[in-house]
Amino acid sequence: MILPISFRLARNSLRAHRTRTVLTTLGVIIGSFIISLVLIIGSSLHKSIREQAINLENDLILVRGQHSGSAGIDIFSPFKFPAISSLTERDIVEISELGNVQSYSPMMFLFGQARHRETTIENVSTVATNDGFQNIMDLETISGNWLDEESSRAQVVLGERLALRLIGSNEALNQNVTIKGQNFIVIGIVRTVDQSAAIAGVDINSVAFISLSNGIKFNSGLAQIGQVLIEPNENNPDIFEEIAAILNRNHLNSDSFVISSAKDMSEFAVNWLWTIMIVALIFAGISLVVGGIGIMNIMLVSVVERIREIGIRKAVGATKRQICEQFLLEALIMAFIGGLIGLVLAYLVGYLIGLQFTLTLAFDWWIFVIGLSAPIIIGVIFGLAPAVRASNYDPIIALRQYH
Repeated sequence: MILPISFRLARNSLRAHRTRTVLTTLGVIIGSFIISLVLIIGSSLHKSIREQAINLENDLILVRGQHSGSAGIDIFSPFKFPAISSLTERDIVEISELGNVQSYSPMMFLFGQARHRETTIENVSTVATNDGFQNIMDLETISGNWLDEESSRAQVVLGERLALRLIGSNEALNQNVTIKGQNFIVIGIVRTVDQSAAIAGVDINSVAFISLSNGIKFNSGLAQIGQVLIEPNENNPDIFEEIAAILNRNHLNSDSFVISSAKDMSEFAVNWLWTIMIVALIFAGISLVVGGIGIMNIMLVSVVERIREIGIRKAVGATKRQICEQFLLEALIMAFIGGLIGLVLAYLVGYLIGLQFTLTLAFDWWIFVIGLSAPIIIGVIFGLAPAVRASNYDPIIALRQYH
């Protein structure tokens, strides 16, 4: 019995028990889907963060508050900002007066309801900042202009995705929107960008940008600045010490701040993402193992049901290897199909996630290798025992038992 014949017999056997085959394959699909999706999203975020850091003309400096108000895994997250920050306008002014600071941008993070006519979006990210943010983050407006810090008007610039969700168009100049109960007029729309939250701290495409002065009004006259982006004139390592000296002079607890370069923050974010991926892959692997156990159970039942068939094939000359080959192929076919379907579904879901968060999906060869090889290895491991058991049946006993 050559391999193609064994494959045909295995395929026919699976077709004869389609319901059982589908239910068994479903467990492999779930495990493969989770593993593939974790790898796809993780690799895509990894590339996005690294590319953004590489594309920065100057190595930005970030000043952030520590996560003193966070708990659990948020303490280690590079994307999480403290609920309360002690960075003040005085800090910003003194930092901006340093000799080698080319541009700077304070960021207040506010969250609340946004409304336009009958459309309401809850918990919209609102960033209060200055005109330096556009240049530092290299943002382009589809229409209109960026914020005018000297204007006393209630103006807002919307990310393109937020504009589409809230107003239904990216041509939304002079439209009135309500943010946290206050009316604003739209003066610009930011073109969609593939930016990492590790640098800006928010998804730029879904943010409402207002002036720092308006943000301070929202916060009862207090400027609780969550982050400051600083673009130096040149590579000067002393600037970190100069910024630290300002914060040490203005605050009693200098340990409540983190001063780092954007590239260092990106590297930290990448490492953090890989840690989360490894944890997720462990749980996904458990799910795939459960699918493998399902394959083994069904194959053991199939062996018991087909003892007479095994006896007849051995009686007409089939060897142990050929019997083992056929049953192992059945397990491998279910594992391969489950892995392939899981990989395809992972990319479909990843595509939808990418649309939501403006994330370019990674099509790395190793994702395909792991996404397909993991279920195949599980199929071999859990399909081997039933196959060996089937091949070891004595043909005389098998025929007599089911005569």
